[in-house]
Amino acid sequence: MDQTNSSESLTAGNRTSSFGSQTSGASTLDTIKETVADKLHAAASTIQQKAGQNRESPVAGYAGQAAGWLDDAAEYVREVDPQKVKSDIQHQVRSNPGRSLIVAGAAGLLLGILLRR
Repeated sequence: MDQTNSSESLTAGNRTSSFGSQTSGASTLDTIKETVADKLHAAASTIQQKAGQNRESPVAGYAGQAAGWLDDAAEYVREVDPQKVKSDIQHQVRSNPGRSLIVAGAAGLLLGILLRR
């Protein structure tokens, strides 16, 4: 009887541990999302400050636009639902497999070129 109870408690402990890791995974994802969003927002603020210091420069307008895009990207990262993105990608790949392969190949080629330099 003692061995059965030990075995059951071990199994229950494993379930708790597994559940705990799922919760930890979700909080890790949230932490990563917040960190990325904060970094994007900080980069946007830095660009905006630099553009504000050089208002006469023709690049200042482009810098302000880039800062706006970075702020928009930061908000998107904060609000994105990874499960929805995953299901959208799966649906797109299933409905257009040829186009998906071409896009994935082009993205891989572009990343390869960028990382090689």
